[in-house]
Amino acid sequence: MSLQLDTNGIRAVIFDLDGTLYNKKGLPLRLIAADPLHMFILGNERKVRANLKGRWFGNEEAYYKALFASVAAMSHTTPQHVQQWYTQRYMPTMVRILQRHYAVEPWVGQLMADLRQQGIRTAVYSDYGHLRERLEALQFNPQWVDIIASAPALGGLKPCRQSTLALCLQLGVPPDATLMVGDRDDTDGESARQCGMRFHHVAL
Repeated sequence: MSLQLDTNGIRAVIFDLDGTLYNKKGLPLRLIAADPLHMFILGNERKVRANLKGRWFGNEEAYYKALFASVAAMSHTTPQHVQQWYTQRYMPTMVRILQRHYAVEPWVGQLMADLRQQGIRTAVYSDYGHLRERLEALQFNPQWVDIIASAPALGGLKPCRQSTLALCLQLGVPPDATLMVGDRDDTDGESARQCGMRFHHVAL
């Protein structure tokens, strides 16, 4: 399989990571199996993230403060405990699982090179942090793209309009000349629509 993009009039392409540049099938179950003692907190983290998507927090610190506080309230524990679990267990576990079981699709490197040859700027845009570590685990060369951006660092999860516009500003390309590529219409597609971008849906 290869990915064919219509780049007519496009000066930048933003790629979602999970489910777009690699097939994430089975990842949630592997995360649960790797840390069953924290399965309850993991489930609550996923519920809270769904509630926070699209909201603007202004910066990364404010986003994570809201995330940890909400997960803690649902889990009957403290935000400090949730933060410790997230940074010291959850994210490192995700990185290890990605390294052992997943890799970017074979066409990714060539597509990025083709886009660069056309003078099109590129970015990887993910709702999860520890992005560089996860990309390395997936054997993604960070030099393939111009920008690596996590939505939390930009102030809000997809489809937060302000975060997506901030990424366009970093790329130096207006939204109407930018293509969003992703596997989820409710987050990637809605991000594009809110900002006047074109959207290419990927189904691996």
